[in-house]
Amino acid sequence: MLRAIWARVFAYEGNVANREGLRRQLAHHMALALMGASSLAMWMALPTKPFPLAAFGLWAMLLGLGLSVQLLLDKHPTLARHVLVWGLTAVLLRAMWQFFDPWLPFLSLLLIFVGAILVSGSEFVIAGAAGALATTLNYIGARFYPLPDLSLALALGLLTAWLAVHTIYTALDWVWSMHQEVNRLLEETRAHRAELSRVVKSLRLSNTLLRRTQRELILARRQAEEAQRMKEQFAANISHELRTPLSLILGFSEVMYLTPEVYGEVHWPPPLRRDVHHIYRNSRHLLEMIDDVLDLSRFEIVGFPLNKEPTPLEPLIQGTGEIAEDLFRGDPAHLDVKITHDLPTLEIDRTRIRQVLLNLLKNARRFTEAGTVMLEAKRTDGEVVISVSDTGPGIPRDKLPHIFDEFYQVDQSLRRSHQGAGLGLAISKRFVQAHDGRIWAESEEGCGATFSFTLPIPAHALPASALYRTHAAEPSWSDEPRPCVLVIDSDPAVASFVHRHTEEYEVVHVEDPRRLDAEIRRHHPRAVVCNVPPEGDQTHDCSPSISVPFIECSLPSQAWVAHDLAVAACLTKPFAAERLLREIQQLNDAHDILIVDDDRGIGELVKRILATTGRPFDIRRAYDGREGLTAMRSQRPDLVLLDLIMPNVDGFGVLDEMQGDVDLADVPVILLTVTSYAEDTLAQHGSQMIIRRPGDSLQPAEVVRCLRAAIGVLEPRYDEASVSEETFSHYA
Repeated sequence: MLRAIWARVFAYEGNVANREGLRRQLAHHMALALMGASSLAMWMALPTKPFPLAAFGLWAMLLGLGLSVQLLLDKHPTLARHVLVWGLTAVLLRAMWQFFDPWLPFLSLLLIFVGAILVSGSEFVIAGAAGALATTLNYIGARFYPLPDLSLALALGLLTAWLAVHTIYTALDWVWSMHQEVNRLLEETRAHRAELSRVVKSLRLSNTLLRRTQRELILARRQAEEAQRMKEQFAANISHELRTPLSLILGFSEVMYLTPEVYGEVHWPPPLRRDVHHIYRNSRHLLEMIDDVLDLSRFEIVGFPLNKEPTPLEPLIQGTGEIAEDLFRGDPAHLDVKITHDLPTLEIDRTRIRQVLLNLLKNARRFTEAGTVMLEAKRTDGEVVISVSDTGPGIPRDKLPHIFDEFYQVDQSLRRSHQGAGLGLAISKRFVQAHDGRIWAESEEGCGATFSFTLPIPAHALPASALYRTHAAEPSWSDEPRPCVLVIDSDPAVASFVHRHTEEYEVVHVEDPRRLDAEIRRHHPRAVVCNVPPEGDQTHDCSPSISVPFIECSLPSQAWVAHDLAVAACLTKPFAAERLLREIQQLNDAHDILIVDDDRGIGELVKRILATTGRPFDIRRAYDGREGLTAMRSQRPDLVLLDLIMPNVDGFGVLDEMQGDVDLADVPVILLTVTSYAEDTLAQHGSQMIIRRPGDSLQPAEVVRCLRAAIGVLEPRYDEASVSEETFSHYA
């Protein structure tokens, strides 16, 4: 408030100073005008005959008045103004007294305007004096002035002078206020300019930091992508390396369990058959886990598919414990299983939950040299809690937050006695989270560790006894068959791959595209997925004649490898005996079979599988590419089973030599490999997806829904090439 009062006082003083300046300037100019006019008039009156003494005296008075005002203005400006106003009034009254001209009183109008500006209120005195003198002179008969006209002129002059002076002063006040406002705005502008200069300087610094941060982010992204690529490659390499020994375990156990008569008249005691069955069952489970790890190397685990089905928890956990008992045989450590009998039936993926349990039990066994591993399952409020406890060395407190990270090892030294890739707990965490559960670890160093996870119990969960109801249950929508999707590809692994990632659909494999229309009429699928090579070279026209959504895309398929290398088929280890036999049966005259594989067990496995057919085969073996070429040239085979990865001359070299030899060019070849070279084809040529409906067009609403789904899934990838210098200069 005090600041506002000082501002008003300052403004008033400024207005007074402006008025005084205006009056001083007017007095100065009028004094100069009087001096000039009177001097000129006196000079012109000198040669006049007779000499106008009275008029000369008036001009002399005006000259003296102008000189006096000019002398007083510097030191006494107020006195100079009064002298000027009242001096002019006196000169006018004397002129009216001495001269008879009727227009003289009207000169007071000009004097009224001057007096109103120079001395406030003087205009009324001037008008009154002039009017009074004119009336007096008229009354005594000395003059004959038009008094009515003079009175009206004086009144109008006073009114006009007051309005003019008031307007001038108002304008001066407004100009002064504007001047003050302009000064204030100028000061603010200067302050803002200084602030703007500081902001511009800060922006330049920020721009420099932004560019530096951008480069650092680009480098960090490259490092992250390289780390991701190395992690995926590491997982893929481990999976591929596991396939070679697993192909032998799965293949021999399958032959032993399904067709033991191949081994002749051998007595198979029940415990041995049961053990072989365990080997076969667990090897198939191991193959499923390897497929999961391969999927991890291709995709983010967050979107991992689940094949949920109603599952009683008690037999699942009990059966997993029986599988894990083999880990504890002959060791000081033993396994205890404690399961309550009130566990419900839940919609879960049995394979995934079994894998979680096996991962936890294997970790507990690995770190428990002697003692007890406890598998416990119980029902709590709204969830089932499954725990695996051990009496091992425990986990340090600072390592607990990281044990579920991918490839993390509690003991990262090269001398650690416990081997592993660090994927088990990470995969288990993702599987549990995919079931909307929680997983955590509790441990105290030196006192063992407890790993627990939960499975939520929905409101509609079935009790364990529901499986033994004697009356018919009411049908529900969950019992309805799932919608069907047809997958066209000669490789059944593609259909299996799609099935693992589209759990809500029933996937049907169509090997022969010519049967597509018949399969569509039989299954009424939701859509048809046609797997095409990324180059777009299709051997068959897969387009159906029925109006069904038809999707063309590229998923890794060994059929591509077979087509590119011009071979009969390409099988991925471990291969199913049924698939191998089906491929061989398509070659009706195949009798002499040459197996070219550096793994001696593969040859023995193929021999056992072929023995199950009862047909006589002449089976020869070669353990590297060079030896295989020599065997072919010495005796032309009917069929070659060829491994691609071998020392010296690999499978690709063998194929090149065979295609260059006219005697071997037409020999059928079935490839046996642990590596999916189709993924390299995708990486080199890229992929695309085409969605159409033969015989009918897609409606705009359907196109928009497809766009929404694609935009929600696909993510852009930017690098330093997409960030130009113009982008930074735009913000500089």
